[in-house]
Amino acid sequence: MWEALSKEYDQYISKIATDFSKWYKGFRDYMNRKIEQHEAVVAVDRMTADCNGAIAFSRSHNRITFFAVSPKTKHKETAERLVTVALRQLNTNNDITLNLPLGDSIPLELDKSFFLGKGFKFVKEVSLDGCPMSEFVRKADDEKRGKSFHYRYPEFIKASQKEHCPACDNEPMPDGQIDIVLTDKICVGGEYPGQGRLFGKLYVMPMKHYFHFEDMPESDAIFFINEVQRVGRALRKVTGAVKINYEMHANSGAHLHIHLFPRYLDDDFPSAPIDYRVREPAPYENYKEYLWFIEQMRKELSR
Repeated sequence: MWEALSKEYDQYISKIATDFSKWYKGFRDYMNRKIEQHEAVVAVDRMTADCNGAIAFSRSHNRITFFAVSPKTKHKETAERLVTVALRQLNTNNDITLNLPLGDSIPLELDKSFFLGKGFKFVKEVSLDGCPMSEFVRKADDEKRGKSFHYRYPEFIKASQKEHCPACDNEPMPDGQIDIVLTDKICVGGEYPGQGRLFGKLYVMPMKHYFHFEDMPESDAIFFINEVQRVGRALRKVTGAVKINYEMHANSGAHLHIHLFPRYLDDDFPSAPIDYRVREPAPYENYKEYLWFIEQMRKELSR
């Protein structure tokens, strides 16, 4: 699919290349390497299965190494999606480089115009694989980068496998997290200061490793949801919450788990979804009150 897309550009590249025979030398090895390293993405039309575009990049060099949008599709929309993915996987806090073929055909001009609009600046002309290229640089910014798979896909996919899962490997819990309940089947964990600044925010996690909820056998799913309900009842009693929000994300930690967010009349998100990134100041008067909450939950769940 990627190779076929590249050949759509042949008519434009062949006009400017000094030696077109060099253009595809080692290209298949390059593609395979990028795919294996999770450094290539294709944009596919869901209804037709047509390839609308592709982008490849190098995390180690913080560089976009391939870019093409099919002339048969909408350029701006496809380019925007591809570059959004690449910039999230690369480190925008450092300079990002890019080479584009130097030509005046409409597809190549569209590519150039798009990247200029995304903050890339022309630096110099270079020659690559027998083709004159323009080198562009996007200067570093101060974007805050999260820990979800959107920014660290290879690490996330690796952690989705049981043999590499931090939870299954019993790696130390993050600071402020305390086990409220820990058995061979279930873990209930408290958090300090707590996502969303919500008093009593916690999570429930099955000890058996699952990446996708839909892959959990029915018997395990029934047990897990029953435990989540039990924890929710205890949490509402201990905190006096008006409502409990139940959210199953697993976008950062690949081991399946459910977040329980107690909601109050005075919480920070009226008529809005919870922003889990908001943590300070803590919703507890002090750490002692957090430990009091942990103990009350233990007592209630032991009944």
